[in-house]
Amino acid sequence: MTNNPECKKCESEDTIKYGQGRNHSQRYLCHDCKTTFTPEGKRGTYSRKFIEEVNEEYCHENKTAKEVVKKFWISTRTLIKRKKQHQSHCDCWDPNCEE
Repeated sequence: MTNNPECKKCESEDTIKYGQGRNHSQRYLCHDCKTTFTPEGKRGTYSRKFIEEVNEEYCHENKTAKEVVKKFWISTRTLIKRKKQHQSHCDCWDPNCEE
């Protein structure tokens, strides 16, 4: 019997170590439902500097979504989420934007 935590989704005890998350937390894989998880239930987060770099490239330097996703290794969904958060306080499509 291993000391691996039970699955957060199906509560199975058939789990194995499965690499590390972005914040270096141990990830596990459930053999029953194929879900990966961390025991703490924390999701990885991006640093403020990283988010600012993504916003700068996409919103202010007019790079395409494809270019930004490829350069920063993020999903399109993450890019759209970050863009919406950024635009809530900066009208990036305004040609007079000086941020």
